[in-house]
Amino acid sequence: MTDYLETLKGEIATVVKTLDKFFTNRINNVSELGHWHEEYYSNVKEYIMRGGKRLRPVLVVLGYKAIKGDTVPKNLYDAAICVEILHNGSLLHDDLIDHDETRRGGKTFHATYRDVFLKKNKDANAAFDYGMTMALLGGDSLINLGASAITAAKLDPDAAARVHHYYEFSFQNLVDGVLLEMHMITDPSATSETYLKMVRMKTAVLFDRSLMMGAAIAQATESQLKALEGFGIKVGQAFQVQDDILGSFGDEEKLGKSVSGDIREGKKTMLVFEAYAKASPKQRKEIDSLLGKPGITDEEIERVRNLFRETGALESTKKKMSELLTTGQKALEKAKPPLNSKYKEFLIGLSDFLIQRDF
Repeated sequence: MTDYLETLKGEIATVVKTLDKFFTNRINNVSELGHWHEEYYSNVKEYIMRGGKRLRPVLVVLGYKAIKGDTVPKNLYDAAICVEILHNGSLLHDDLIDHDETRRGGKTFHATYRDVFLKKNKDANAAFDYGMTMALLGGDSLINLGASAITAAKLDPDAAARVHHYYEFSFQNLVDGVLLEMHMITDPSATSETYLKMVRMKTAVLFDRSLMMGAAIAQATESQLKALEGFGIKVGQAFQVQDDILGSFGDEEKLGKSVSGDIREGKKTMLVFEAYAKASPKQRKEIDSLLGKPGITDEEIERVRNLFRETGALESTKKKMSELLTTGQKALEKAKPPLNSKYKEFLIGLSDFLIQRDF
């Protein structure tokens, strides 16, 4: 396990170094535009550099190594950061949609610029609008910069075209996944299958497409790409289910964000769908009365958590998560030719680690 974690830390360190260089270059390139642009891109850089698991770019690298082994081209990491940048662009917009104040232990982008405005002008409505505007621009900048990272990596033209296609596919799925998530809240016909479809688009897409990007750069066969896709979809879904569990039952200090936000916002997670399926009419009524309630108290939030426990929703959600993980891991066996054995085992170990995490 020590060797495995050390290897993972090494990959993450290289990704972080590549991200730092990319955004430092961006700040230098806009310096002629003046202080506001430098400050803006410095804040964008700070948002993306303050933390995060860096899973997606690491998956790009692992997708390559699952085909070709340890030796990688120098520009692989330059291309791999595209998915981390896209992911953070979507997070920046998510923070705005969810009205979150913190992300990874720091202020969200809209909160940062709202507070900058308030230092000069006490008009709260105008400050909110300013923060919202800057967050929209910040997310847009990151999404575009992710595509720019692919171009700047100077990949083989065929590989670059495929990676760009996967990037576009991922972005469109992210948007469609958010739309589905928003409307699930008021859709009485939504089920756990609706939830998994949403998660496939909003979260898992950046798992499977990251792996496929790396594999495409390594000139993988269609069978190998399909195996990595199957793994990424199911593990990505399991990852999001675990994220939802942590979002209600995790340690706020370890997560760097609120563990009451999902309940306050009335999000329909697997926990909610499992509670609906198992609750008595009285329990279902209580869940509906509390989930997303305006001004919900801390005591009421704890009551929702207890309802998840009492109905058996927490236990059954964990079981479904485990089933998704197992299905994803088995998908790797279907690759022809077989994947590199070292990195196939690494992917299995990584997926186990992700589902056991508490952060």
